[in-house]
Amino acid sequence: MQDSSLLTPLEMEFIQQLMDSNSAPADPGKGLQVDVARQTAELLASCAAKDQLTIEAHIANQRLSFTPHLVTDAQNTPHLELGIPQIFEEGSFHRAWRLPLNPPQPLLRRDGQPSSLVIHELSLSGLRVEQTVQASPPERFSLGLDIDDIEPVILQGSLVRVTDDGLLAYELTLDDDTSERLQNHLYQQHRKLFPHCLLYTSDAADDSLRVD
Repeated sequence: MQDSSLLTPLEMEFIQQLMDSNSAPADPGKGLQVDVARQTAELLASCAAKDQLTIEAHIANQRLSFTPHLVTDAQNTPHLELGIPQIFEEGSFHRAWRLPLNPPQPLLRRDGQPSSLVIHELSLSGLRVEQTVQASPPERFSLGLDIDDIEPVILQGSLVRVTDDGLLAYELTLDDDTSERLQNHLYQQHRKLFPHCLLYTSDAADDSLRVD
């Protein structure tokens, strides 16, 4: 059996093309399309089938980590489909990317009215909020976040600390559905903040990496 742990020059060239920021944008009507040699295609498909494959892109000081999934289309043609990425900030240490909210956005009570907690920064793992009333900060909260035209997503947070600038840092506890919705929201907002990124030149709702 051939040892697939070592990449051939062709495979290295393909990976370099993925990371080359000077490469041409994808066809807006087709999403992210990459045609590769059969040997490389089989390697990628094998890794994706075993959940061993991630594709990463770097934008400024951020890293987007995509997990491709092997799917079959209506013509029974296998291809890799990129899922919603996780976004990280790079620096002296890595952390989940924080979306700055300008203006800050209030968390909502169950009756839909604004609470006293107003979000300044939001990430998949936590948020930084301002408390608009003079009171001890809540140790925990379960409040809604209004996401565009979709019904509010319910966030559950636990107080971590009071920051040097007087904001409250909360750690989020999310179920799978809430995590997926929030991750998608952060991704869409990231697209709006970086519209000229080569990753976002496609108008397609779901980008896909084809393996033919």
